[in-house]
Amino acid sequence: MGVNSMLSLGIRPGLIASHTIVINDALSYQIRLSKLRLGPDVYRLDIRATTTLGRLTVSHAHYHNFATAQQAFNHQRHQLESH
Repeated sequence: MGVNSMLSLGIRPGLIASHTIVINDALSYQIRLSKLRLGPDVYRLDIRATTTLGRLTVSHAHYHNFATAQQAFNHQRHQLESH
């Protein structure tokens, strides 16, 4: 997807989507999909866990295609919600 295509989609740098999955009182996950400012097609998918001990990054991945990044976000969300 080129710069002109992204502008027409309205995708700007910053947070695109965020979803929190609460497993129980001691554990929750937050999935975040962001567009980075590094270039025309750089997306980041982060999964963070919050526990009684604090917060940590479970997974961190970069994608160069919005459709692939969005598919990964949805897949991770469904995986975590099914547990």
